[in-house]
Amino acid sequence: MFLMAQTDSDMFDFSSIYYQGTAKSAAMGNAMGAVGSDFSAIAINPAGLGLFRKSTFVFTPEFYSISTESDYKGSYGSDRAFKVPVNNIGLTWTQEYNNSPLKSVSFALGLNKLNNYTFQSYVNGDNPNTSLIDAYIDELYQNGIYNDYALEDYSPNGIFPLWETYLLDFYDGNIIDSDVPQGGLNQQFGVSKRGSSREFNLAAGFNFNEKVFLGASINIPYFTKTVTKQYKEVNLDASDNFRNWAQEEVVKNSGTGINAKIGAIFYPVQWLRIGAAFHTPTIYKVEESWGTETWSSFNDAGYNYISPTGVYTYTVTTPYRLNASAAFIFGNFGMITADYEFMDYSLMRASSYDYNYSGFNNYIRKTYSTTSNIRVGTEWRWQTMAFRAGYAFYGSPFGMNKTDYRTDSYSCGFGFTYHVFTLDLAYVFSQRHNSYQLYEQYSEYPALYGQNNEFTDDTKVKETTNINQVVISFKFRLD
Repeated sequence: MFLMAQTDSDMFDFSSIYYQGTAKSAAMGNAMGAVGSDFSAIAINPAGLGLFRKSTFVFTPEFYSISTESDYKGSYGSDRAFKVPVNNIGLTWTQEYNNSPLKSVSFALGLNKLNNYTFQSYVNGDNPNTSLIDAYIDELYQNGIYNDYALEDYSPNGIFPLWETYLLDFYDGNIIDSDVPQGGLNQQFGVSKRGSSREFNLAAGFNFNEKVFLGASINIPYFTKTVTKQYKEVNLDASDNFRNWAQEEVVKNSGTGINAKIGAIFYPVQWLRIGAAFHTPTIYKVEESWGTETWSSFNDAGYNYISPTGVYTYTVTTPYRLNASAAFIFGNFGMITADYEFMDYSLMRASSYDYNYSGFNNYIRKTYSTTSNIRVGTEWRWQTMAFRAGYAFYGSPFGMNKTDYRTDSYSCGFGFTYHVFTLDLAYVFSQRHNSYQLYEQYSEYPALYGQNNEFTDDTKVKETTNINQVVISFKFRLD
């Protein structure tokens, strides 16, 4: 039962990080690995904590808007969502020392957001060739499922509800058939995703002679995610007995994990800082529940079936991360920064004490690849004002030469300091592209059409997602 809910896209969501910290960090493209002295920098390179001079408190809300445009068989759909989350809240305190190579020690306690799962999409188009049920029927043939008892064991939440609502049936001679026509259908597919991942940080940073800064953190990341998928097919032939069918699937995930980060920043010359950090894999304990509701409508009747709720607990291991960074310092006036981050998504793993995930993990190893994130930013100061801009490139988890899930972010912002109070504001625009076969969201088998089923139906969906963020940070110096 649980195999229906867990997907490789879930693993990517649990493993991916799009830093969502302070407004200063967001405005500079989150290129903070060698900058330090910002609470967001701790999530990237904990050595940045060593650059704090004063104890501080920071609180960051944001306004988050996301819209997705889809193209399916020449028809276009769109959907959008809006929320007002909190990006981070944190406290740092610093102890200075005199007459010692160790100039200061700083500690940090707080939360940083790592990823926002909010997403909304809608697909709508007419298919003259096939139905999703055609892919299901081929799947049943390939797996030798020829009666409802075997079907209930094989797919209790996905395909079995179609038998319960008279959308497919078994006949003598191992024949599977459906009253849903092969093509001539309007198909609709909607996804609503809610949730986020955050990380509780407990970090320490050390300043040696204002030249070498070291840091380490123990972190407890956690996430919640709810995904609702709705699929519907409507018969375009009003004279046919079959009218439409639909299925709604709800999957809820929550997980808590642990990881560690270590980092260093070096100040070899007055105009240059060089940073490096290592993030261990995160080990999550994930709790998951899911269920479906299915409807069918005919001219003479209508049917409804609610599947039993499935619940399962398993373990996810995310990839490690390597970060290298540099900051070019121009006196007290400005800086230009750059971060490079490497990760290998093929190392994502699922495990459980009562199920062998080797096949699933082998699929991830073959499908996903190494990739890189590149972030650059700049800041220029004038009196009590700071002006910032940045760009971030998050590579596709399928490889640097791929475009699916590649994200480009452009940002700008400013800051104003008055005595012990600093107000930072940032605007970030991000764009992401993705494509997939519609039926692959439900079955690994293609739908065939033609006189002898010699053609595979192309159900490719192309999506473009635009994200707008307005981030505001309130920072108070405490001493």
